[in-house]
Amino acid sequence: FRSRGGRRRLRRALPALGMMIGIALLAAPLVMDVVTSALAGRQVTSMSDRSDGIDPGERRRLLLQARSYNRVLAGERTEIPTSEIWDYERQLNGEDGRVVSGIEVPSIGVRLPVRLGTGDDVLSSGVGHLEGSSLPVGGRSTHAVLMGHSGLYGSRMFDDIRKLRKGDHFRLRTLGRTLEYAVVETGVVKPEGVRGLKVSAGEDLCTLVTCTPYGVNDHRLLVHCVRTKYVPKQADAQRGIAHRHWGRRELAAALVAGTLALVGLDVVVHRVRKRRKAARRAAAASGAGGGGA
Repeated sequence: FRSRGGRRRLRRALPALGMMIGIALLAAPLVMDVVTSALAGRQVTSMSDRSDGIDPGERRRLLLQARSYNRVLAGERTEIPTSEIWDYERQLNGEDGRVVSGIEVPSIGVRLPVRLGTGDDVLSSGVGHLEGSSLPVGGRSTHAVLMGHSGLYGSRMFDDIRKLRKGDHFRLRTLGRTLEYAVVETGVVKPEGVRGLKVSAGEDLCTLVTCTPYGVNDHRLLVHCVRTKYVPKQADAQRGIAHRHWGRRELAAALVAGTLALVGLDVVVHRVRKRRKAARRAAAASGAGGGGA
């Protein structure tokens, strides 16, 4: 009897167990993304604090180096002899894979650290700066190219930049300075097309790059942006519209919430039916007992 009762309980528990496993599978990437985003945001904050604490003289020296490096790329005269310009890896204190900038895209809730280079170690934890493009310090005749992954399990990274439209804004925070950019157009090219992004004389440009389409990744999505005026009050207002573009994280949250609601409804309905059956049995037993008397 105990064995039969145990099997019945197990059969009743199996659907609930299956639902719990399903919910866990749905929630796992959401939880991982929340954790990854929090860690990335902490790195950006740490970089900003470090930049704000840099001696003003040292900050000017780093900016002079970066601007001179960018002028060489643009074919312009430099403020210091070219022989004194640092190598790429040393620019913006980027040695040892250090975060050199932070990118914030309010409309899609992105806040990620930016490091020099585009190796797997860089792109697995944030955004990479493409060597050969302008360093992200802004200025005339510059074109910074920033690359991020799409489709990573449990991490959005640059998944949602495909949702950006003309007029959307993002900002870079480099060496204590905030640079604001506005989207002007998007496009898709083959991987080698990214290397074809050039400096336009007199313009301050930035292009965001990620793989497309999902699962295939044989092309690159380009989001072309131009420098615009940074207005702190407008920036604060933009933070209030974060996530107006739904991404994988929001979809996963909706699926988890919907599944939990269905599970809860099923439990309630099951209990109500069970109580009604028990009440009917009790009524039937009471009626049978009264008739026998």
